[in-house]
Amino acid sequence: MTKLINKPNYFPSKETINKRDKNFPFSKLPKEKETLQFNNKAIEKYLPTFGTQRQLIIPFKVPLKSHLKGLKLRMSFSTKNKYFVLFYWFNNRYNPMTLGMYKPGFGVKEVSVKLFDIYEKHTNDKGIWIRDPRLTKVDEETKITKSQFSNSQKKTVRETIELLCMAGFPRQKMGGNLTAKTIANVVRVLIGYSWRTAHLRYRDHNEGSGYVEFRVNKTYSRRNKNAKAVDGWEGLFKKFPPGDPKHFLLETSKTRNPNGYRSLYDNDEFGKLLMEDFTVGAIKRFISGFSGYGTKIQILYSLKVLWTFAKDTGILGDKPGENPVIEVPNKKPVITQRTPGTDSAFTLPELEKIYKASRELEDEYPFQVQLIQMEMFCGRRKPELMKVQEQYIDYSNRQIHLPAHTHKIRKVDQFITITEPVAMVLENLKRLKMDPKYEKIKDVPWIFPGFRWPKEKRHDMNFINTEMTKMKTVHHCWEAIRKLAGIKGTQNMFRKTYSTIGKDEANLSSEHMIRLTGHLNEDTLDRYYYKSHKEVIQKDADKVATLFDFASYKRTG
Repeated sequence: MTKLINKPNYFPSKETINKRDKNFPFSKLPKEKETLQFNNKAIEKYLPTFGTQRQLIIPFKVPLKSHLKGLKLRMSFSTKNKYFVLFYWFNNRYNPMTLGMYKPGFGVKEVSVKLFDIYEKHTNDKGIWIRDPRLTKVDEETKITKSQFSNSQKKTVRETIELLCMAGFPRQKMGGNLTAKTIANVVRVLIGYSWRTAHLRYRDHNEGSGYVEFRVNKTYSRRNKNAKAVDGWEGLFKKFPPGDPKHFLLETSKTRNPNGYRSLYDNDEFGKLLMEDFTVGAIKRFISGFSGYGTKIQILYSLKVLWTFAKDTGILGDKPGENPVIEVPNKKPVITQRTPGTDSAFTLPELEKIYKASRELEDEYPFQVQLIQMEMFCGRRKPELMKVQEQYIDYSNRQIHLPAHTHKIRKVDQFITITEPVAMVLENLKRLKMDPKYEKIKDVPWIFPGFRWPKEKRHDMNFINTEMTKMKTVHHCWEAIRKLAGIKGTQNMFRKTYSTIGKDEANLSSEHMIRLTGHLNEDTLDRYYYKSHKEVIQKDADKVATLFDFASYKRTG
């Protein structure tokens, strides 16, 4: 056979050169046919020359019809890390999927097990990929994220208490926050019986919502004259962490914790529970550590506030169910300790003695005497009268308006009729405010001002218009009146007395009297009664006022 000389060179067509899929991570893979033994020893020794490449990929030498088909090793030039990468054909594309980094604990055995599970779930009997494993991985990670998010929403009882405090103690049904007095009661149950609460002061905004101020407790900080108030709730909980016995008020602290109670926040058994695990049984065990029917009423109310807050903020999930506190019984004992004065009343002769004694003490207890007289002449609660402002008085219609936020029944505006005895008290208050001796409280909006505030705030109208400048107590004045009049009883008896003499002496029905005193049931209250029955209410009030004939009244012109 003749040897062929000058054989022409062979040039492959473009189609042959570009036969490889364009979606492949590299347009050209040097030494593509080079393979690597599928064992840990070969992977450890594999140290290629990168040249200008940032990373190299080499296939493993594996059986073509096994689940390991398409498995390759990728190595990075910068980190020298080695990764197991699966290349599979799906939807006319050559897709890479990283299975994990080669390291101790994840070698050929582990990647083989992982890849076998993927291969079984995503290929058919012929070994063809019918599902994209990358999409499956995204779905699984999404499910894990949702689960983690759900778990991140779970809070312990302690954490929920902290969030409630930081939120300002919102009301359960209406907008705004609880009143200062209610906040104080809730705080005592949830985080009280500790020096923690000795650094708090409770105030009310003019619209009725309460708030908390942080202060320095001089007794606690008696050795540190430069002590400063804590910086908000976070600072308070940091300074007084939960469950620390050194901050507990001892049983010897009779004025603060006579029974040695522990708050829910400081109770390790219940405070560490998840809020969703604070169920009926746990609540029963918690309140069993307390005694007294009235005490347990307050505890159950505080727990209702806490649970409602957890429900409203999503801490209890999408389906929190019914409030478990409702199912906790608190049976009323056969004999209970009543609030002094709720079931007793003064007689008309005793009222006359009280009135005469109060007139003798007007110079010693200005404004306080008038508040006690107002309680006597209208039968209203003392806290309601303390919130009356000058702007609420309507002389032309003979009314002292009581906006809904100023009294116990917060769903309806009420009013006090300006009868002759009430008008006399208002005239005396007006004279007092005009006296140069009381210039400090001249611009205070309350008709019953207080004096226990800094005189340098006299021209600070933002301060003047707060509840800091209203009267807080008339305790000493009342004790002086009782002693001078020689009578027994409490201020709570004025409401009962007003209702009693109205029914017995003025022959008014119970239905008429409750409209005068505000003894109203929130569930059965006709919210339009005070507007539609103005004349009836005022007529009834005038009828009762005639019984106070011992109170002289003179107009000041």
